[in-house]
Amino acid sequence: MSSIRLEEVVKKFTDKEISLFKKRGREIKTIFALDHLYLEARESEILCVIGPTGCGKTTLLKVIAGLERIDEGNVYFDEENVNEIPPKDRGIGMVFQNYALYPHMISRENLAFSFRLRKWPEDAIDEKIRFTANTLGVGFHALLGRFPRNLSAGQKQRVALGRCIIRNPRVFLLDEPLSNLDAKLRSKTRTEIKRLLDRFGITTVYVTHDQAEAITLADRIAIMREGRIEQVGSFNEVYYHPSNLFVAGFIGDPPMNLLPLGLRENPYGLFLSNNLRVQLRGSRFEILRKKGYLGKEIILGLHPEEIRLRENLPVSEKICSFRARVDEIELTIPSMRLFLSSGEDKLTANVDPSSKLKKGEDMEFAFDIEKVKLFDPHTGLAIVN
Repeated sequence: MSSIRLEEVVKKFTDKEISLFKKRGREIKTIFALDHLYLEARESEILCVIGPTGCGKTTLLKVIAGLERIDEGNVYFDEENVNEIPPKDRGIGMVFQNYALYPHMISRENLAFSFRLRKWPEDAIDEKIRFTANTLGVGFHALLGRFPRNLSAGQKQRVALGRCIIRNPRVFLLDEPLSNLDAKLRSKTRTEIKRLLDRFGITTVYVTHDQAEAITLADRIAIMREGRIEQVGSFNEVYYHPSNLFVAGFIGDPPMNLLPLGLRENPYGLFLSNNLRVQLRGSRFEILRKKGYLGKEIILGLHPEEIRLRENLPVSEKICSFRARVDEIELTIPSMRLFLSSGEDKLTANVDPSSKLKKGEDMEFAFDIEKVKLFDPHTGLAIVN
């Protein structure tokens, strides 16, 4: 088991890989797949990396594995710099999105292949395969004699995991291994992977686009954008305390409501106002005045589940009420999703599915002022979080 640390890692693609053509001639554009990236995966933890398509998640795994050479920076396993260590000597177990099984080999030979290259004795290979099959549970033995073409997507995924586990790696790297499975099988397999990773206690970097996977599996979550890590923390940390507007608008389904409002002051106190009028009470909001935001626009962030029907919240000075029209209603599990209009502002709310609401109704909603997040619209950074 090893910790993993990337320090100021740069990976660029240029020349023939990426180019732009303009009227005045050919122009080469450099793309930073990893842009002075810093990231640490602690020993024995499961670190899930999420982010939009093209943000550099797969490149990150390839750099850790040694499949891509970096242009700048350093990669460490524990305190050992592995920049010049080839992939085969890094002790990596990697599961790819397409599983990358050898199509001309039965599953047993896919598991045994790396040991045959090193000329292990047959009885030692048999013991390794037996242990791995027992670890992967009921039904895995039946897959050992079958070719990949005769396996379902879920079965291929189990064989790929077996090939990863059998090598007893220092580090697991998983690149969206469940993306080819249907929803029911994905949920079941997610639980199985969590059990295996917890059992082996091997440091794991798990790339996924599925936030439910990240929440289920991860000890910590890293949010990535354009080759950089925006925030790392537990799900509660990144969801309830986003460090910037990108994280706030990315995490959650649906993500946080983000509304531009002007900060004003009158004899009754501080107000955020546009179509929605929010009175800010409490000492934590005094930071806005001290930092010079008075008279300026800031961004209010509010999670959909924090918006409730006014009748369901107690009377309190911390409660802010507003009227909104119900534009659309979407039934989800375990809530009812509302798409609301309050003047020009559009909001999403998750409410109790037993609520008796109709499309087109004008209703009074409310939220707790203590739950709001405030962001600087220019830097994107959290002001009050």
